[in-house]
Amino acid sequence: MLAYGAEAVVPLEITHGSPRVESYDTETNEEGIKLALNLIDEVRDEANARNAEHRRRASLYYNGWVKERFFQQKDLVLRKIEASGVAERGKLAPNWEGPYKVRKILGRGSYKLETLNGDEVSRTLHASDLKIYNV
Repeated sequence: MLAYGAEAVVPLEITHGSPRVESYDTETNEEGIKLALNLIDEVRDEANARNAEHRRRASLYYNGWVKERFFQQKDLVLRKIEASGVAERGKLAPNWEGPYKVRKILGRGSYKLETLNGDEVSRTLHASDLKIYNV
């Protein structure tokens, strides 16, 4: 209704007839269109509410599977090789490198790392690219 302003009629209804097509009256149709134009804001609000509810449910479903990771300063962590972009790639290549020490917590999920020698890693990494290093 929002796209075309009226409900669509199936071509079969036009050729063979249906109660909806047979009871069509031009004057009543004009009145109905004017009434629908007055109610268009309510139709839009209802569509927006359905859209918001769909987004809320999708985020609940997604967030149910996501596990947030939080690290403290001086925690030992491993870094994904894909995140660093410097190591060799391939099926048999390792997936993680490290250990590194968390140097600074920049924000929610963003960390600055340093090597065990104390050299700072130039890139900022997200928690999804890190995992705790168990000795």
